[in-house]
Amino acid sequence: MLALQFRIRGLAIAALIPISVLTWSQAEAFISDKAWPEPRQARNSMEQLPDRAQVEIDIFSGRPNPTWKLGRTDTTALLKLLKKVRKVETAAGGAGELGFRGFKVSFKTGGSGRELRVKGNSVSDGAQHFSDDRRIIEKFLLAKMPRELHDRFLNVLPR
Repeated sequence: MLALQFRIRGLAIAALIPISVLTWSQAEAFISDKAWPEPRQARNSMEQLPDRAQVEIDIFSGRPNPTWKLGRTDTTALLKLLKKVRKVETAAGGAGELGFRGFKVSFKTGGSGRELRVKGNSVSDGAQHFSDDRRIIEKFLLAKMPRELHDRFLNVLPR
């Protein structure tokens, strides 16, 4: 009986190790030493980069915020723009404001994801903070916003 328990326990551990390796490898490919992944073709399935993103206008309290999706080309362009922002030590304030609180961009890769917050010249993923002095990320998102959303929220969106 004891021999059977050890054998079952050994099989369970052997099954968990590959799952852990796959999970950590995939996370490492997306959250690397570099601030943002290079917009290039992945060499293998363990090095997947986001090819789509969802953008949310953070504007409402108590009801769903409007969203839209960026396609592969626009997501790649956004990743290239993110390479141009300057890393800073602390994020700019302003999270508790009413009205337009910026954009949330959600990248999904396999089973993992990453969220980016953009408002004015402040860009952050929570762990790392960047300064976008010319507001190229915010301007890019405004330009890619569907016309009906832009027209609907024109009075509160940045110009």
